[in-house]
Amino acid sequence: MKPVLITLWIIVLMLPVVACGSGNGNNESGNPDSDLYITAADAGTQKFAVSIQGDDVGYMQLDINDHGTDSLLITQTISWNMILMGNRRDIEMSMTAVSDREYNLGSMEMHMSDGSADITIRAYRQDSLLISEIVTAGRVIENSTVIESDYLPVLADLACASMEWMEGQERTFQSFDPASGIILSSTAVCSGFEEVSLLGDTVNAARLRLSQMGTSNTVWVFEGQIIREYEEGLGMDMTRVPPGQGGDIIATRDLYEVFAISSTPISNPRSTDPRTFVLQGDIDWSQFHLNIPPVQTAAGCTVTVSNGVPGHIAQFPPSIPEELREFTLPESMIQCDDSIIAGKAASLTVGSTDSWEAARRIASFVDTSVENSPTVSLPSAVDVMDNLRGDCNEHTILTVALARAAGLPARICAGIVYLNGSFGYHAWPMIWVGEWVAMDPTFSQYIADGTHIILATGDLEAQYIVNSAIGRLSVIELEKD
Repeated sequence: MKPVLITLWIIVLMLPVVACGSGNGNNESGNPDSDLYITAADAGTQKFAVSIQGDDVGYMQLDINDHGTDSLLITQTISWNMILMGNRRDIEMSMTAVSDREYNLGSMEMHMSDGSADITIRAYRQDSLLISEIVTAGRVIENSTVIESDYLPVLADLACASMEWMEGQERTFQSFDPASGIILSSTAVCSGFEEVSLLGDTVNAARLRLSQMGTSNTVWVFEGQIIREYEEGLGMDMTRVPPGQGGDIIATRDLYEVFAISSTPISNPRSTDPRTFVLQGDIDWSQFHLNIPPVQTAAGCTVTVSNGVPGHIAQFPPSIPEELREFTLPESMIQCDDSIIAGKAASLTVGSTDSWEAARRIASFVDTSVENSPTVSLPSAVDVMDNLRGDCNEHTILTVALARAAGLPARICAGIVYLNGSFGYHAWPMIWVGEWVAMDPTFSQYIADGTHIILATGDLEAQYIVNSAIGRLSVIELEKD
């Protein structure tokens, strides 16, 4: 069976790359008064050891240096070692940004590689716009987003560390997600102060709850210094170490096993027969997309998966209802308008007797052509088409791009599936062929089996909500009457 690895690129992106600004009082937004700031030069070099569920995986380092009279050069480097479904990966990510002396973003560039896939993201401010571009497989995807506040710092935690806090104080945030090129809303709340160790000294640090993109991190800060960050669900811990600390770190635990979801035993999991499950955990289920008929229906956190052969099949190419046209359009990482992807979609579906046959042809191509290779990078359709390798994320995004290029509405499903005795986080496509049908080319399934439980659908922004379930979710299958 093939890998289930949706959480891996999310884990990398959870480290703040280009994130949030803050208001100067309770529930306010905008540019904080400059006298709230610690001198940026005092931040210097800050290095962190990173662990996931107690297993050391590598380091993250921040360097803050003067860059002319009125600006700063901020560099973030990440070097991780991970085991992904039995495959070891060395992950390298770097970010360089130029800001003013209050960390207000001017421009940035991020590069990420795991040895099998590379991606570069750039962004810069132009008046009230943030212009971003993603460079992947030799293509450049551009996007522009309106900045509603004058203040958009480079790094969420670094900005918070540079501000003075009072217990109970809340600040609203804007945050830029480089993966999707959009600006999101975030919050930081000071829950109190406590004495903690900072490189051998004891300091009275502010303890903040920083929430963004469906996740909440606890961050301890003191006079421009980030002391520690911890995300409870993932169990990801970043702790300050001396700048000179280093050396190779070799991970010992497979992340698929680390993030396995407990459940009652599931018999015959590859069957497409309808199944009903109860999702349990301290989770705000109102944020999730659980009711998607006819593929999946939900009553609260009880979901019934009833995917099957579509009862109504449209001609090909289909006449698309107006409300589904958005699912035929290109997105930043679903480049269905790319000439190579469009050409491949046309060659795969030519002569199809109906939309269901066209969808099966596309899924079959992805299943047989994309080499299974655990990957920690942003999934991009043009990159997958170029190198034909990847895990469930890459299989899914290429299938969706090819389907849209062929004129079939399609979207990404993010959720969980039962494999090797437990549920794991997974991604798969859903294609409209007269009605929606869930498919899984990663599992060689034209019809996704009944253990495919959808938690969210849509672009990268929508999928971030899955983060809030990680480490908190368990599943019970209800017996049939």
